[in-house]
Amino acid sequence: MDALHALAPVSERYATLPVADAFDWRDVGRELADGEWYLVVFRSIRKHGADEARLADYDERAHLEAASAPGFVHYFKGPAASDGTCLSFCLWTSRAEARAAAGRPDHVEAVSLLNEMYEAYTLEFLHVTVRDAVISFAPYDAPPPPVVEPLEPLPTDLLGGLPMGALPAIA
Repeated sequence: MDALHALAPVSERYATLPVADAFDWRDVGRELADGEWYLVVFRSIRKHGADEARLADYDERAHLEAASAPGFVHYFKGPAASDGTCLSFCLWTSRAEARAAAGRPDHVEAVSLLNEMYEAYTLEFLHVTVRDAVISFAPYDAPPPPVVEPLEPLPTDLLGGLPMGALPAIA
């Protein structure tokens, strides 16, 4: 998917923005068919003096391993901003496939560097939906919106046989 490969951060602050705002997703929405995907977002702040060459090596091996896994769609390796923040993500066809790939040896080895190389990091799990070329993002485990049922009219016998709007005024 060329549109995914062309994604670039919208600004130096991209790593602190919601993922929907950190990139211009319009071309991706137009290129992808209607459907649903699973997005794993890794936000991080590197420690001062982190071994960038070692991080790059582990990351590359984990990336190649993921790319060979079932369900892999795209990996975006974000550039580190001047303040050390970074955002990377991996898009999958399903959560189950992403979780299975996370257990592979090179990914497990890359994860072993977290405490050594990062001051802080967070993971976000997003449900990505494309409908009519519009892409949307929602937390994966967000509860569904409440279902609002239409109210049934009250039975007239509870109102003393009077139709709605004909209730006597209460003094």
